[in-house]
Amino acid sequence: MTEYEYSSMMGFLDQLVHTRTDAKDLTAERRIKQALERQPFAAYFLVQRAMTLELALAAAQARIQALEGHPASQAPAPQTSQFLGAGGAVWGSGLEQPKTPETHPATATRQDAPRYLTLEDKSVEFIVNNARAIWIGIGLLGIAAVIFKG
Repeated sequence: MTEYEYSSMMGFLDQLVHTRTDAKDLTAERRIKQALERQPFAAYFLVQRAMTLELALAAAQARIQALEGHPASQAPAPQTSQFLGAGGAVWGSGLEQPKTPETHPATATRQDAPRYLTLEDKSVEFIVNNARAIWIGIGLLGIAAVIFKG
């Protein structure tokens, strides 16, 4: 790791530690925790990816400024090591493939549904898989209401 990468990483981690929020999506939080539990190097990869994207964004912003005729102070690109130099190249690649295809709970069937579905996800799955029966039941209830009302 280069000195630039180390100081950038420490600044990034300091921002991470001091970030606060009042509201967060509980479903997203649960899915993130599940992914973190499944990938032992998740924290490393996420920091590496975020920092690589920050470098790419800074380079793109400098390029836009140059193309618009507002030359930014052209600082040389920082020298990177395997930590940030490989961050963009390895994201999403690797030898391990998911054991089962990831599916959205609304389109999952009983055979490929993940074991960790919430009650809400199971409810949506049930409705999707039984929509025809549900509509028939609603129709029959409507007919019965009309018959027994009169």
